[in-house]
Amino acid sequence: MEQKKCLGILFLIIIFLTSIIVFFSSKYSLLLLSSYPSLSLTKQLQNTSIDSNVLLFYVYADVHKYAYGNLKYFIDTAVRENDGVDYIFILQQVESKTIDESQLPKLPKGNAFYFQHENVCYDYGSIGWFIETHTIGNPWRKTTSANTTDDRNRKFDLRKYKYFITMNASIRGPYFPPYFLQFQSDYEKDFNKKFYWYYVFTQRLNEKVKLVGCTYNCAQPAHVQSYFLVTDSIGMSIWLKSGGIDGIDGSGVFGCYKTKTHTIWFSEMGATGHLQRANYTVMSLLSKYQSMEFSVKTDYCPVGGIPFLDKILDGTSIEPFDVVFVKFNGVIKTIDAQERAKLYEKWREQARSNNRTDW
Repeated sequence: MEQKKCLGILFLIIIFLTSIIVFFSSKYSLLLLSSYPSLSLTKQLQNTSIDSNVLLFYVYADVHKYAYGNLKYFIDTAVRENDGVDYIFILQQVESKTIDESQLPKLPKGNAFYFQHENVCYDYGSIGWFIETHTIGNPWRKTTSANTTDDRNRKFDLRKYKYFITMNASIRGPYFPPYFLQFQSDYEKDFNKKFYWYYVFTQRLNEKVKLVGCTYNCAQPAHVQSYFLVTDSIGMSIWLKSGGIDGIDGSGVFGCYKTKTHTIWFSEMGATGHLQRANYTVMSLLSKYQSMEFSVKTDYCPVGGIPFLDKILDGTSIEPFDVVFVKFNGVIKTIDAQERAKLYEKWREQARSNNRTDW
């Protein structure tokens, strides 16, 4: 009797140990599969075209000595074929003189385009011109069919995009620390999935937050500073509904205003105001403002000044690795971040020349 009881216990122990071995073997196998994707899967990822769900507007005006360098840095660092973005570079002409595009940085084919426009509007007015001339799908306009046979006459369908980015040549970026780029590389290898530069902005948008930028200006009316803005399809619809796009003075974000004052008030500050009045919130990347969403009811603003100016942010200046894009146009009182960015570029080139890393 005792012998049978011992055999029974031994049998149960064997079953238990076998189950543990099978469990951990299968779990370890899954870890291996997730950490080291097969060659065929990796090749498939590299060869698969990605439909763009981001429309980016970059307004380029050669009005300061760093403008071309800013444009080139952005194209060299961020713009890639099949990266989920359609890049629209609006070239602001002076006195209707055609800009020689052969002298500008070369763009990848298929998702990046130069369009020329007389510099009669400020940035958001020029984007408004492009929307009226080269897009369909504006929910507040009657639309026609798209013509995609010729890039110059191509119509971009606003309805296909989930996110929209606006920026200009007064800034330089993106800047990321080497450890972030290492994380990005490891993430792509481990999960066989791309992690693009703009995710640090788009991933902050949700059902409540409809605008993300680099910095937030507490000067009234407080607003996300307009040199780099990211919104989604709902935010863009609200901007388009705001009016002003016809070139008639009004409160529209994309109006073509003749004075800088009107542009600041209706376009740059209006981009934040229209979304807040629609009961949405806005935010920026600044570490000081982390987890802070600013709404139309917000009565607290932590910095009494323009944060990208030197020594304004709690006695210090903004950090390129903190906000990703920084002012880079030689304007007085914005030099600290610009010089820091130059230093990072120098270190990057030194690392590359010594084959230590490619960041």
